[in-house]
Amino acid sequence: MIQKLRDILARLQRDEHKWKIYVLLGVVVYFIAINQVIHVRPDHVFVALVLLSFLLGKERARRFLVDWLPFVLFWVAYDMMRGVADSVRGQINIADPYRWEVMLFQPLLHGDIPSFYFQVVRETMPTLKQILNLISANLYTLHFAMPLLLGWIFWHTTDDRPMYYKFVYTLTVLNAMALITFMLYPAAPPWYVYHYGFVQPIPESSYWGTSAGNLIDVDKLFGISFFTTLWDSFNSNHFAAIPSLHGAYPVVVSYFAWLKFRKRPVLLSLYPALTWFAAVYLNQHYVIDLLIGLLYIVFAYAASVHFLYPKVFRRFIEKDMPVEKPVVEKAVVST
Repeated sequence: MIQKLRDILARLQRDEHKWKIYVLLGVVVYFIAINQVIHVRPDHVFVALVLLSFLLGKERARRFLVDWLPFVLFWVAYDMMRGVADSVRGQINIADPYRWEVMLFQPLLHGDIPSFYFQVVRETMPTLKQILNLISANLYTLHFAMPLLLGWIFWHTTDDRPMYYKFVYTLTVLNAMALITFMLYPAAPPWYVYHYGFVQPIPESSYWGTSAGNLIDVDKLFGISFFTTLWDSFNSNHFAAIPSLHGAYPVVVSYFAWLKFRKRPVLLSLYPALTWFAAVYLNQHYVIDLLIGLLYIVFAYAASVHFLYPKVFRRFIEKDMPVEKPVVEKAVVST
């Protein structure tokens, strides 16, 4: 993968491609800045990328709108619908996910579960706790940034629209399946059971203060209320633990990065592995939530590659776009 990246960078060093590096760096800086201030959300990113796309020329801007607008609009609608799912839900499934977790880890932890086990361990090692809090918080909040960044690399930096569409379709199907599940099977995260047991939730004000899980420790460390405000205000559906999209997105990102570059699968697997650890350590998800999310990915990928990509992209999008003329390098004639 490293050699492949070097080859890509070498091609980008040519004068006709240098602008791609500057645009990509601008996008990365934007992601970092917005994530530190108000957290990356799809509507913010879309507005920024629209502005960037018009710097690339009229045809490139048109292609951006064709390729990105449906995806981002769906993502914004999905994010808004999570609140609707929270308001139309029936009884919250609290005990079943906990029992599944106990059954899964009974031989290893003797009736305990990983997320609760970490709560005990972290209190006995305060220094390690602070380090893990910071690492886990940063990994966990890359939820929106990493898919959009990889999508931009596919679409813009490597100019691979087929790979971009397969990636986008997979995420879109995954989101749609998750939203349906949130409405049909609202599930409580481990932080709720840890603080309130198995009683059904009453007024939301009684549990909002802990919806950020162990992320509130990072707020306490810096004397701010960033994660508490973020999870209580923007993450409006507090009972959307199954499937875990925080666990699913990193797997999709790493897998598509491997499909594109075909190098370093072990290194690429570190991102989802560490994010899975962060989700459990922060008391946001059971391991069973993550495994169910993995099953959703398999279906979403199959539906995207074998149905949506050939039926939608190849039929309605690819043939409608003009073919860009290849850049012909002038030969150097020696005299």
